[in-house]
Amino acid sequence: MDRQIALEILVKYKKEKSFLNLTINHYFENNQLTQIQKSFITRVVYGTVQNMIYLEYILKPYIRGRVKTYEKMLLLMSLYQHVFMNGIPDYAIMNEAVNLAKKNKGIKTAQFINGVLKNAIHSPCSLDELNKEERISVETSHPLWMVKMFIKQYGFEETQKICHANNEVPQRCARVNTLLMSRTELLKDTLWQPAHLSDVGVYYQQGNIANSDAFKQGFVTIQDESSQLVAPLLNPLPGETVLDMCCAPGTKASHLAALMKNQGCIHAFDLYPHKIALVKQQMSRLRISIVEAKAADSTTLAQLYKPLTFDKILLDAPCSGLGVLARKPEIKYHEASAMDEIIQIQEKLLENAYPLLKNGGNIVYSTCTINKKENEKQIQSFIKKHPDIKKIKEVTILPYQYHSDGFYMCLLEKE
Repeated sequence: MDRQIALEILVKYKKEKSFLNLTINHYFENNQLTQIQKSFITRVVYGTVQNMIYLEYILKPYIRGRVKTYEKMLLLMSLYQHVFMNGIPDYAIMNEAVNLAKKNKGIKTAQFINGVLKNAIHSPCSLDELNKEERISVETSHPLWMVKMFIKQYGFEETQKICHANNEVPQRCARVNTLLMSRTELLKDTLWQPAHLSDVGVYYQQGNIANSDAFKQGFVTIQDESSQLVAPLLNPLPGETVLDMCCAPGTKASHLAALMKNQGCIHAFDLYPHKIALVKQQMSRLRISIVEAKAADSTTLAQLYKPLTFDKILLDAPCSGLGVLARKPEIKYHEASAMDEIIQIQEKLLENAYPLLKNGGNIVYSTCTINKKENEKQIQSFIKKHPDIKKIKEVTILPYQYHSDGFYMCLLEKE
C-alpha cells in the first residue's frame, strides 16, 4: 500500500505540478497509515523528486521514445530505492514494481518495467562523459541553467557546496513563542535541542513538530532558523505601528509580535483570503492579539494608506525559492523565465513600501532565495531610485553554511 500511495503522489505531481507537501498531507489524512509507512512514503516521494535528473540519467540508455507518466514515475521511484535506500534488496524493489504495474496497467506494462529495471539496476552508471558543470547538474539533480547561474554568482566551489546541501535532509526547526515560554523552559523537555543561529530556535528530535504538545499549546511555531533572523533585524519595538506586506502563513508576523511583547499594531497583508484565514488561526494558537490580517494586493498598498504611516515595514517578498530546495525540491524544475515576473513584483512591492515608511523608519527586505538578481541587485536598483534610502546591514545565508535554508535579508533606513 505504501508504494502504491507514493506512486500515486508522484504521478499527481508530474501531471498537475502539485505541491508535494500538500499532496502528501492529503493522502495521509485520507488513508490509515502507520508512522513507518508515512516515513517510507515521504522519503520515496521527496527522494525521487530531489534526485530526478540523476535518476533519469541512469534510466536514459534503457528506454526508447516517450514513456507514459505512470510508467516513468514507477521506474524512477524504484531506481531511487535501489540507489539511495540500501536496506531494501533489489529483488524486493523489482517484485514490488512489477506487481504494481501488473495490478494497475496489465502484463505488458509489467514486462516492460521488469526489463528496464533489470538492465538499469545491474549496469553501472558513469558520469565520466560529462563536463564539470554537467556533472554537478546530474549528480545533484539541479537543472543546468541553475548550476550555471550559481557558478556565475558564487563560483564553482560554492556552487558544488550549495547543490549538495540542497539534497540533504533539512532540520526539524521551530521558534519558541516567548510570549508564553522561554527557550530555557522548553529545553527542559529532552525532545527539544537548542538551535545554533537563533537564540529562540530549537530542533525537534522526534517526528512532526505540528503533532507535538508544545506546538498544540502555542509554545512553538515551525520556522527555519535562517528565517528566524529576519524579524530581529527589523527590531520592532512595543507600541510601534508595523506593516508586514506578504504575511502568510504568519510566521514572521508572529515573531514581530513576540518582539513587540504583543503591544502596538501589526498590519499584515496577503493576496489570498484563504491564506489570511491561516494567519488568523496561527495568531489564535499563539495567543497574539496585535496582528490585523487582511487580504489585499500589496503592490497597491500605497493607495490604501496615507504616506509616512509605519514605523517599520517587513517585506518578505515572493521569490524563486532557490534557498529552500531541500524542503521543496519541486522548485528546481520550475522554468527559469518565471523569475523575470517575480523580480518585477518585488520591485512593485518595494515601491509601495517606500512612501508608507516614516522618515527615520526601517524596512527589512527578505527572500528565501539566493539568486542575486532578486536580492543584492534588487536592493541596488531600489536605492538608486531613492537616494534617501540607506543600506544598514545585508546578510546572505547559503544552505550549506549552517544546515539551514538559504536566505537573504537587508535592513534599510529612510533618512
